[in-house]
This record gives sequence, C-alpha cells and structure tokens, in this order.
Amino acid sequence: MLNAARTPLAQEGGSLFEVLVAIALFSFGLLGLFGALGGSVRAIDEARLRSEASHLAHAMIAEMWTSAAAGLDAQFAANGPAARAWQDRLTRLLPAATMSLDLADAAGAAGSRSVVVTITWLRPGSTERHRYVAAARIGRNP
Repeated sequence: MLNAARTPLAQEGGSLFEVLVAIALFSFGLLGLFGALGGSVRAIDEARLRSEASHLAHAMIAEMWTSAAAGLDAQFAANGPAARAWQDRLTRLLPAATMSLDLADAAGAAGSRSVVVTITWLRPGSTERHRYVAAARIGRNP
C-alpha cells in the first residue's frame, strides 16, 4: 500500500526542473531590465550635458549683448579676458569641452555683429564628440 501512494520515478524532480526554468526566465527578465536602465542613464546624462552646453552658449551670448558691439573683439577674441573666463567655466562643467567663437560684421546692419558660438564636449566613456551651435546678432537689428 505504501508503494501505491508514491509518485512514479519519471515524475520525481519535475517540479525542481520547473522552478529552475522559472528562475532562468526571471533572471533573463532582470538582465533586460538592467540593460534598459543603463541605456536610460546614458540618455539622461547626454541630455544633461547638452542642456548645460545650450545654457552656457546662450549665457555667453547674453553677456555679449551687455557689451558694446565694437568691444566684442577685445573681450571675446581667442585670448580675450571674457573668452578665457568662459573657457574655464566650460571645462569645469563639461568633460573635455572646447569653445570657438566666430565674430563677424552683420550684413546690412551698421553697428551690429554676428556671432556663432560652438561648444564641443566628449561624454565620459565615449569616443564621439558632441557639438552645440548657437548663433545671434549682437547690436542693432535692421
């Protein structure tokens, strides 16, 4: 009678196998979740750096608006005091950041200057350089 109550030998260990399969499926699900989390962290970091570059470029243009159009070359030329200060600020806030300024006389508007600010940076762990470009006209509008 005791033998009739026992499960057949083919069924022994079946529930253990089902548990192992369930654990394996759960583990693959967690790996996928952590992979997606890593991608979202990279995307958030990239958005933060791009936002910081945008803010810095437009803050630099705002500072140029407070200067006279004729004095922009002296302040914001390659070795000008304002350009050096902005480059120092960039390197503190963005990894491997560089900045270039293109100052030109605005066509058709006497007393105005056209400026293009280009900021590049390198995200940590990446070999691809990212770039943000902002353009404005400083001085009188036509």
